Amino acid sequence: MAIAPVNKFINVAVPVAPGVQKLYEVPTGTSALLLYAQVANVAIGVTYPTTTFWQRRTQRSTGSVSDIRVIQDAEIPPQDALVMVDGRIVLEKTPLVIDSLYIRGTQQGVGIVTNVVYDEPTGIATVSTLIKHEFSENQKITMGGMWFTCPTYSGITTNLFPNPQRSYVVDQIIGNVGTSKTFSIDIGGGGGNPHVYNTAIHRFVRAKLQCVEVITSSNVAVGTKFNVTNASYEGSTGELELTIGANTLANGDTIKIAERSIVLTCSMDNHFSEHEYPRTTDPVYDTAITLAVGVANESIRLNVGKSHAGGFVGPLEMELTASILENSNV
Repeated sequence: MAIAPVNKFINVAVPVAPGVQKLYEVPTGTSALLLYAQVANVAIGVTYPTTTFWQRRTQRSTGSVSDIRVIQDAEIPPQDALVMVDGRIVLEKTPLVIDSLYIRGTQQGVGIVTNVVYDEPTGIATVSTLIKHEFSENQKITMGGMWFTCPTYSGITTNLFPNPQRSYVVDQIIGNVGTSKTFSIDIGGGGGNPHVYNTAIHRFVRAKLQCVEVITSSNVAVGTKFNVTNASYEGSTGELELTIGANTLANGDTIKIAERSIVLTCSMDNHFSEHEYPRTTDPVYDTAITLAVGVANESIRLNVGKSHAGGFVGPLEMELTASILENSNV
């Protein structure tokens, strides 16, 4: 019978991609010591990226989280490194709490991914960006916050890419260097499974009270307000569905959503931060929106504009190295 080792040293070595990434979570039956962690500036040329590194403790009974920052917005000079931990931070996984480590990188040249076409089995991914990317062939880049739907042994699932985090080399620029919005990289074969790019996935968090107001209606008094108890947004179509409870609204009625009244999270930062909608820059801000009534008149559907955004890409500028000692409790 195999016996689990009492102590085990592990090394975490990954590029720091744009946005938020989860570095480590204590395994079940284990406590851990973070002994050392540093981020190096590996960019070509003169850059001053910054990083924030923190421990997250999740309460297992309630799901509530607390983030304790080890360092925040620390600048890393060119050809230099930042030592964030040189000692011991105790990490636990008990019946009460789960500890994990996160990092966020901020740098220049970060673009928004709007589409990825993956060719299996060649492993070539053709990536499109919202604006020109200014990459060149053979340049190292990092990507993050993208989701793909792919068949697995248990059916169709949606998976975060890349996981684990890694860097890539630009294989080909499609178009002219400096103005191109498309490039290709070799991300490796997918084991015979096709992968389909998904626009960013949003999750409902909460909404302000009475944030939906009737502007015109054949059945409901103008000015009537409703509470939102759930929301779902499909970026590829622009359709937003709001659950507002029983009502007599009809197709073609118009409503207005209060400014920054609906709070969602987004898969582009792995649902780390909260975002309020509509913002002053959104197409439906302070606008009467025509709606379609949902099932049993408990939800309404409206088009708030498409979004093809689904991830980040930028030049490789930072790499992290961390040493962790795991202690088995079994």
